[in-house]
Amino acid sequence: MYKEEAFRYLLTSESKRSVRSGYSFNILLIYSIDKQGFLQYIDRDVINTLVGALFRAVRETDYIGWYLGGRVVGAVLTVLGRDSEVEVSTRIQQRVMGIFRTEISAEKNGRLQIRICQHHELEGFESGKGIFNVN
Repeated sequence: MYKEEAFRYLLTSESKRSVRSGYSFNILLIYSIDKQGFLQYIDRDVINTLVGALFRAVRETDYIGWYLGGRVVGAVLTVLGRDSEVEVSTRIQQRVMGIFRTEISAEKNGRLQIRICQHHELEGFESGKGIFNVN
């Protein structure tokens, strides 16, 4: 699993590759929210299960890291050949959700959020205007 700085570097590199090749990619983000809907740190006991689930769900061409250290885990889902980005993303999201249901308690699982987005949708996140605004 990549640390935040390395993951962001790889994310930027994948974005450049995508522009050159014409193949897009998606980003799967997993994060936890509190009862008020605000982003919170992911419980330490959940992180190992979460990361293990991601490694079992993604392909060798995808990579996993911290998008926002301690709070948002990301996976870059590359598109290979004629694969549909929606098809690939949906399949991986379903695998991860299935693992969560069986391996993480209902209480902690209920706080986890999974989003799939494109790189341009992440703009503004650090300023509080991104996709993580739940309220």
